[in-house]
This record gives sequence, structure tokens and C-alpha cells, in this order.
Amino acid sequence: MDTNIMRNLFILNSAGIILIGLSINFLEPYLPALIKRGILYGKFSIKAPHAIASKLEVPKRWFRHFYILCAPLMTITLCLVLYKNLYNGSIPEIVFTLLDALLGTSRKPLISAEDAILAIVIYNIHCWKRFYETCYINVFSNQKIHIFVYLVGHIHYMGLILCILGESAGFVKGSHANVSLHKITTVKLVCAFICLWSSYMQLKTNFILAKLRKNTHGDVVSLEYKIPSGGLFKYIAGPLQLCEILIYLMLSMILWQASTYHFVTLWVISNQVECAVLCHRWYRKTFKNYPKERKILIPYIW
Repeated sequence: MDTNIMRNLFILNSAGIILIGLSINFLEPYLPALIKRGILYGKFSIKAPHAIASKLEVPKRWFRHFYILCAPLMTITLCLVLYKNLYNGSIPEIVFTLLDALLGTSRKPLISAEDAILAIVIYNIHCWKRFYETCYINVFSNQKIHIFVYLVGHIHYMGLILCILGESAGFVKGSHANVSLHKITTVKLVCAFICLWSSYMQLKTNFILAKLRKNTHGDVVSLEYKIPSGGLFKYIAGPLQLCEILIYLMLSMILWQASTYHFVTLWVISNQVECAVLCHRWYRKTFKNYPKERKILIPYIW
């Protein structure tokens, strides 16, 4: 059966997070504690103990595992793409078999070699930066996350690699690619710049958040949540989420001819919007001196 499993998976993820978001936003008081413990984590987590839920949770600091795994994997992917497109290297048959199994045997080479290289270079920079953030900057609390959330994070990063490779020229049997950097348009270079700027703003935001828990010597002195200020926090509650959305939107523009990858972007937007809404609501509920003019995700608008 010729089925694009990756496309269906990201559609399911998007629909799931939208349904979950609506349930949390409007029906939270009526949801069982087991379900809420599986959805909400970090500052939003449910404090009441639950015997079953506690056995299905892992430390939130395990977020760094996503990047310990995906950053080297992204670099291996870049080497494979460069080897194929610049040196006309031979791709192992197992790669074609895996891509056929997960994206279907009727997949087409919709993404040019130049666009694939540009996107994977950007992802390499972003993932290694996230590796640095989660391992050396972020100060994680002792909060837990549900094992399902942890697994979805790993699936996300491995899935987006497959979605790009599976529709790239040279990675579909019978397709060939002639690389020419002149084919990369000014629009796509602007999109790449916005991606890198957004990733940099994420870095600045994480420095701001980490500083709230450190003293002037850089030592961690608290794990409490405080109202962040400075940077994009002057305008919105979710700068991390805004930057993540911008990164994926710009990559969708770079990979505009793709089919499956855009469902990755849909999933990220759905997830990050809900996270920003919850964040804004939590800050307003928790801190009476929370800035009233601060918006959720779009400065001055929403």
C-alpha cells in the first residue's frame, strides 16, 4: 500500500494538538487529572500527585536529548546530501527503502538539490545552537514531562529530516540533480536570513530566561519562575514560540515546492501557538504585576 506515513503522522499531530488546545482552553476543569498531567508540563503542570501519571513521566531537562541526537544526525544528513549532489555519490539502498516505506513509493523529487542543501545547512546551525542552549544555557527546573511528549519530540526531528530527503532530487530513484548555487533566489536568501535571525533571537531569549535563575557570578541560585523582561519580552509572552514559528515558515518558503514538509510547519505552528497562549495565561494568572500591554505572540496585535 503506497501511503505517506510521515504526512499522515504530522497531520495527526496537528489535529491532536488543536483538539488538546481547545480542551485545555475551554474544558480544563472537567478533564481528568491523568489527561492533564499528560498534556501540561513545566510551569503549567498539575501539582496534585497521581500514581499512574508519575510512572509515565521523565525529567523536563531530558529536552536536551532531542538535540544530542538530532544535531549529529542533521550533520550526517548534510554530509550525505553534499556527497550525493556534489560528488554524485552512491546512496545506500537502505536509504531509498526507508524513504519509500515512510513517504510512499510514488514520492516525487519536488525539492531541488540547492533548496535541500540550504534548508539542511540552516537546520544544522539551528540544531547545534539548540544543543548549546539546552546543555549549557537553559536552567531546567525539577518539573517532569510525559513520556509521550518526550517521544513526540524525537519523532519531530527525525521526521522533518525524512520529509526533506524523501522529496529531494537525488533521493528518489531515477532522479538526478545538477547543483548550481545561482539557482538560489534572493527571496530564499532573505528567508534564510530570517531563519538565522530568529534562531539568534531564541538564543538571546534563553539567556534572559537563564539569567532569572542565576546570580551575578553565573551560579544557579533559584529554580523559581519570574517575570522575564527585555528583548522580545517587551512585546510578547512567547518570543521562543514566535521565533520557532518564523523559522519553520521561512523554511516552508524555501522548500515551497515540497509536499510533505509543509505539514511539519503546520504541526509546529499549532503546537507553538497553544504553548504561547498557555504561557500568557499562566503569567497573567500567577503575577499581578504582569505587564498588561504585553501580547501573546504578535507584537501590538495579539
